[in-house]
Amino acid sequence: MSRNPARNWKDTESRYISVSELAVRWSISPSAIYARKCGTQALTQVRLGKAVRFLRKEIEDLEFAREREARGRHITDNTY
Repeated sequence: MSRNPARNWKDTESRYISVSELAVRWSISPSAIYARKCGTQALTQVRLGKAVRFLRKEIEDLEFAREREARGRHITDNTY
């Protein structure tokens, strides 16, 4: 069975997210990500060559947890 390099690259890109993509997604600077601020200390860094990537699944899980936490605070917060 032959392997398609383009397909392997696409699979890799869908599994990982780059620092610059995460910075845009979270509206923060790449330097904040490299400094492990803004919650990125909870994420696993994956090095692919010299590039740093994060697991997309971990990012989505972290975002979901933060959204759930924010909704919980909003419901229990009596200040409007």
